[in-house]
Amino acid sequence: MTDEKTGSQVIRALDMLEILSGRVVLGMSNKDLAAAMRCPALAVTRTAAVLIAKGWVEKDPVTERFRITTRIGRISFHAAADFDRARSELDQLQRNYTLSK
Repeated sequence: MTDEKTGSQVIRALDMLEILSGRVVLGMSNKDLAAAMRCPALAVTRTAAVLIAKGWVEKDPVTERFRITTRIGRISFHAAADFDRARSELDQLQRNYTLSK
């Protein structure tokens, strides 16, 4: 697999996640995703299959619509917690190096 092909597949997967993030409850059909992503429906199917295998997307067995999983939320919470931790460490460093009168 070439780097260019791999790069375009990654971009397509990220695009899909961004688009689906606005349709968390109802999800989107393959056709609607293809239109939103401006790519063939087969590319949506392949991309969704990879994201489903990795736990990022799920396909509703009744409606056959794709939607993101809670994995995105967990990552967001982890990132926010890490930013809070880093801010606390920076605040502590600033207190340690601030000259007091």
